[in-house]
Amino acid sequence: MNDIFLCYSKQDIDAALRLVQLLEAEGWRVFIDKKTQIGRRWHKEIERELHSAKAVVVLWSATSRDSDFVLEEAEYGKRNSILFPAFIEAVEYPYGFGRIQTADLIGWNNQPGHAGLVQLLDSLRLHLNGDAPSIAKSPLISGQTFRDTLRSGGEGPLMTVIPAGRFMMGSPKDKRGRSADEGPQHEVVIAQPFALGVYAVTFDEYDRFCREAGREKPSDQGWGRENRPVINVSWCDAQAYCAWLCEQTGLLYRLPSEAEWEYACRAGTATPFNTGDTIHSDQANFGMAHKKTLPAGSFPPNKLGLCDMHGNVWEWVQDCWHENYRNAPVDGSAWLEASGGDCNRLAVRGGSWVNDPLDLRSANRIGFITGIAINTLGFRIAKAL
Repeated sequence: MNDIFLCYSKQDIDAALRLVQLLEAEGWRVFIDKKTQIGRRWHKEIERELHSAKAVVVLWSATSRDSDFVLEEAEYGKRNSILFPAFIEAVEYPYGFGRIQTADLIGWNNQPGHAGLVQLLDSLRLHLNGDAPSIAKSPLISGQTFRDTLRSGGEGPLMTVIPAGRFMMGSPKDKRGRSADEGPQHEVVIAQPFALGVYAVTFDEYDRFCREAGREKPSDQGWGRENRPVINVSWCDAQAYCAWLCEQTGLLYRLPSEAEWEYACRAGTATPFNTGDTIHSDQANFGMAHKKTLPAGSFPPNKLGLCDMHGNVWEWVQDCWHENYRNAPVDGSAWLEASGGDCNRLAVRGGSWVNDPLDLRSANRIGFITGIAINTLGFRIAKAL
């Protein structure tokens, strides 16, 4: 019996074999169809190995996502909650796999400290080695995803651990599309890890809150609810949802600060977008391309495992609106003091399905009044660790 069944496209054999070496170095037994023995009926062999595996790792690429064999194997893993997917090329999720947290191995070239590889190996260790995640016994690690249990039953939104670090917030004066409110550019130090929602809060998640709190559900514009990001919610609505999550879990949920949001959006990049100098329609929902929101996770995540930081919906953050960054906090905290700012207006980030690319830039920011609730506006949650 093998621990891991690896499914991949034959064109990706080099990446598959490199990964097999690392997985076997962990002490795990790995099945790759290259090992099928002479004289065996290959489809029976594969079926037997797939059904006996404890984990299924799939490598998503342009060819594997269009392979019926790979999709069937991955679907088995998904159905049995043992699927561990990884991108090795920048492609869209195959249909039906967009809500599964996926490691980013794009650009991986055998570096042992590659963030996506660390995330994949840590997740497999937890699953295969029986190391149950426990905050009391072992702190959550960078890139680890989790859901907190709700007192009324079920689980909260999917969160991921964002590591401590530093970055340059805002944009330099010579950047195309830059506004004066994006400066002066300054260094911010995030001293402690924190958790951030992998997706913007969805209708499924927000509707449960409304049912339990006796609140009216926001309109979905006729586009559909379920895993689409909730829209038509004000800053006050977002705060009420965070307060409900705090009560349900006994933990500190909140909106992210502007600095935390930009740090997480950039994911180590200094370019206008976390996708580089440009962004395209296969990377985000913007520019009226779809004329509505799309389900959360419709596009590949950034290098921290966060989906839809660019486009789909603007996202409320915690900070009062300030016209520039003079005297802004440099520790990643929210800028709440009213002096020099307007706390009847709050910052929003990320751009939406209607906006032009320049509005989606990591540094771009605008302010909305606290009570506004429109169909381009949602929110993502943060949590102290």
